[in-house]
Amino acid sequence: MQTINLKTLIISAVMLGLLAGCTTMTRHYSEIGTPDLDYIAMIRTNRANSSEVVYNSEICKEIGEACGFFRSQAYAHLPLNHRPFLPPDHYAASHERAADCWAARNAGSREVAAAVQLLSDRERYQGLPITGDPAARAERIKACAMEAGNWSGNT
Repeated sequence: MQTINLKTLIISAVMLGLLAGCTTMTRHYSEIGTPDLDYIAMIRTNRANSSEVVYNSEICKEIGEACGFFRSQAYAHLPLNHRPFLPPDHYAASHERAADCWAARNAGSREVAAAVQLLSDRERYQGLPITGDPAARAERIKACAMEAGNWSGNT
């Protein structure tokens, strides 16, 4: 009969738990919709010291599937270790570009295409709280998605 080393067992269990939480779109954070948010979506730390993505539920109704991309983009600041979490217009441009590419690689391809289409249409994004240059963001998001094989749009 083989003796199981308790330390090895504990380390194995911890590693399995960590690996299980590392899959691309596993949700190990919460999402909260509110109509009062000044942004489409942002990530924050809550009172329990865990991460949550907060999104503007009214804007999301208006922009449809593109909202999924912006929620993923907000979440991206967590795996990219962009701490402390800030409102979208307070991040360095390099952090926002990295989060755009992370979301372009990891969000659903339809959400990515919807975001590119939204950011490419001045009439649609007019008045929305978009940070940065929408046209430049659309090009970057599309390029990152294409490079990752996550592009199914026809924009």
